[in-house]
Amino acid sequence: MIVLLLSVYAHPNGDEVAVVECRATGEVGAQANPVTILMRDACDPTTFNAALGPGHCIGDPLTAPVHPTTPFALFIEELTLDRIAGAWRFNPFLNASGGTFQLVTLNLSAGQQTTIQNVVGELHTSTRVKEFGGGQKPRLNILSGNPIPAAECALGLPENDTNVIVEAGAVPQAGPTAGTSALPEQVTNWQCCIHPWMCLRVAVNQGQQ
Repeated sequence: MIVLLLSVYAHPNGDEVAVVECRATGEVGAQANPVTILMRDACDPTTFNAALGPGHCIGDPLTAPVHPTTPFALFIEELTLDRIAGAWRFNPFLNASGGTFQLVTLNLSAGQQTTIQNVVGELHTSTRVKEFGGGQKPRLNILSGNPIPAAECALGLPENDTNVIVEAGAVPQAGPTAGTSALPEQVTNWQCCIHPWMCLRVAVNQGQQ
């Protein structure tokens, strides 16, 4: 098991800041039934839409107004300090039950169908990449410490089984089937090409990774 890299650097204001990078794995046990992969964020519609344009953030259709939201300025501040915005994540994202931060690996069996559900307010992608990297938004790449885009994100690939455009609104969308060419019997890396710290590893017929 590889431990997720958790590094600490000195911010100009004198604080020590922890940085989490997508490099290692925890585990979620092998599944026997169809699996829904959730994508989450906490965008505040008023401030995100004011900064990025009308309709950019629709809010959380499942849990609003119970689920707290993050104003755009606070989102940028958190991303600047931590290089991730914690509410923007695959669910689950990190496993800290063993006392160390580990990037979760989802273990599947060949033949299982996946669905991807965006239960939040922004557009996301679920994109298979050879190596984790930046996405399609240069500002978010720089702030998250991913200046070089992942090749699969930089190419602007059309939507397919390895590049699912996940619309906001909580409607489940079909994902790849485990054991097919899109989700082969090996460990594959997946990330959001908009928010590049949102990342996940999926293992098909690999035991417990």
